[in-house]
Amino acid sequence: MKNLKSILSSSALTPTVNRYLEVLSALLFGYIVFFIEVSCAYIVYRMIVYGGTITHLFLAGYFIFMFVDRNADNDCSRGQGSDWIRNLKCFKYFANYFPVKLIKTAHLPPNKNYLFACYPHGVIGCGYFANFVTHGTNFHQLFPGIRSRVVSLTYHFYIPFYRELVLAWGVMSPKFISIKNALSQSTDENAPLNLKDGYRSTAIVISIGGAQESLNSKPGQYKIVIKKRKGFIKAVLQTGASLVPVFSFGEVDVYDQVEGPFLRKFQEFMKRLTSVSPVIFIGRSFLPIGGIPRRAPINTVVGAPIEVTKNPTPSQSDIDNLHARYMEDLFKLFEEHKSKYLNDSRNVHLIME
Repeated sequence: MKNLKSILSSSALTPTVNRYLEVLSALLFGYIVFFIEVSCAYIVYRMIVYGGTITHLFLAGYFIFMFVDRNADNDCSRGQGSDWIRNLKCFKYFANYFPVKLIKTAHLPPNKNYLFACYPHGVIGCGYFANFVTHGTNFHQLFPGIRSRVVSLTYHFYIPFYRELVLAWGVMSPKFISIKNALSQSTDENAPLNLKDGYRSTAIVISIGGAQESLNSKPGQYKIVIKKRKGFIKAVLQTGASLVPVFSFGEVDVYDQVEGPFLRKFQEFMKRLTSVSPVIFIGRSFLPIGGIPRRAPINTVVGAPIEVTKNPTPSQSDIDNLHARYMEDLFKLFEEHKSKYLNDSRNVHLIME
């Protein structure tokens, strides 16, 4: 096992082999995003239709477990994340594929919880996967004592088998109660949940623009959906968690997408119906590997935290004032760092809608 680890270490491999492994990791990401849920559903179908008594008993037991465990993403009793899963070597190769880099600009002490409010969403969110879902860029070393938990779509937690992987990644649902519970977790290092995984506090990571912003994503353009997104502001006010602006330069460059008036109407309809925007995207090539993102650097800059005073019943004025402060800090973060990470940065502007 030791020899295998030394062989697979980046330093022991030739640049060509490393590049192939990076492409394979990007292909794995494409499979996870676009096909793994269908694959899990198909496996369950095959088990039901063609399985024997033992298989059916196993499925029945698992479905009962899913029902009993249905609040795992809400009450923080499970789903904190598995470091073993998040540290898998394939995620390091995935981060190196672009490459994705995580840039720390301020100290975040692990004696309080944080909400990382991130922009832009991009088509898929490759940078957020590498930085915060996995340990591909060593978040846990840059911010010791803080666990990252990414907010994603609720339906992930209803797909048999796949939900276990999602929980192992520390992913949580976007329900307000889930976010509030996580931000209210104890930061006492001796608290049971903290003793369980060795961390002391939590950073909830939300790509605020969501599905609507993914429809606007185009290479080289930074148009974000922010002016009416205030639910996350209410969450930090009610819990007293610190609010951290985060900006990923290059996230919009790894995928392009097909556009058209009829397609956009269909996408808007599906978004209203399911909260998911189906996107016809273009990666390294449209066919046969359009699901593989382009090699384009993604630099995720974590800004300084905005300290928030806990207010269980914030007024609309309180929410609006903090939201305005966040928008101001996010804009400053973009302007301060764009010349470092963007080509022709003088002609690239942040558009807030």
